Amino acid sequence: MNKISTLQNGITRELADARFYQIVYLSVFLIYGVQSLHWDFNPLIVGSIIITALCTQIIACIVFHKPFDALKSAAISSLGLSILLKTQYWQVAVLAAFIAIASKYILRINGKHVFNPANIGLVLTIYITKLAWVSPGQWGSSLIVLYFIFAAGSILLLKVGRMDTGLVFFFTYAFLQFCYSSVYLGWPIDFTIHKLSNGALLLYSFFMITDPSTTPNNKKVRMIWSVCIAVLAFYFAEFKYMNGAPVKALFLVSMATPLLDYVFKGINFSWKHSLRF
Repeated sequence: MNKISTLQNGITRELADARFYQIVYLSVFLIYGVQSLHWDFNPLIVGSIIITALCTQIIACIVFHKPFDALKSAAISSLGLSILLKTQYWQVAVLAAFIAIASKYILRINGKHVFNPANIGLVLTIYITKLAWVSPGQWGSSLIVLYFIFAAGSILLLKVGRMDTGLVFFFTYAFLQFCYSSVYLGWPIDFTIHKLSNGALLLYSFFMITDPSTTPNNKKVRMIWSVCIAVLAFYFAEFKYMNGAPVKALFLVSMATPLLDYVFKGINFSWKHSLRF
């Protein structure tokens, strides 16, 4: 009975961990993209990302005496990179995955890593190698896909208490897009809806910008932080014509997070303390 009880407790604990759901959701997104949206799928690239991320995490756990539970976070980062990073070279994929995981232990302030791992892996690899890019149009605008991303993202954010971050970002970006395209330029509302009906934008909103480990600790500040990302992303997209504008906006605004945490106190997020039974 003790073994059964221990097993049940272990399963309950895993199901209480929001990272478990995020791994499932991102895996489904990746499979759906390959099977139904016909993404270019290179097993060598995806395999290089996942293996490098997990191996780097294992080494980091040993060197820094961290629990191997952190492998869940590494899996999430590797799946995020597998979905968003586009390259023809496995060496570039390895570099992106290594930067993503290593950054959690190298770029830390007050016990908290500064950048979302997948985000910094994407941005630095794109600018260092010039051989990688983000493909925001690969999701299309299928209502089924958009609904699934929104629903899955909402469930996850409710579990980790970051729903405000995702919604503030998305609706600020939507408002700016409406004011610019429909009001200022006078284009039909369909144009604005089409720009917002993008799976990549929802993926950024609910699975990257909202990373609880790298967002500001103070709730009010976190909402202002989300507005800043939305404004910068909109500027990059509409006036600088940047590909993957939200990814680059998040990278820049994240640099201010340590200062915001220092000035405006809040509770530092911990996956261990976020588990609910």
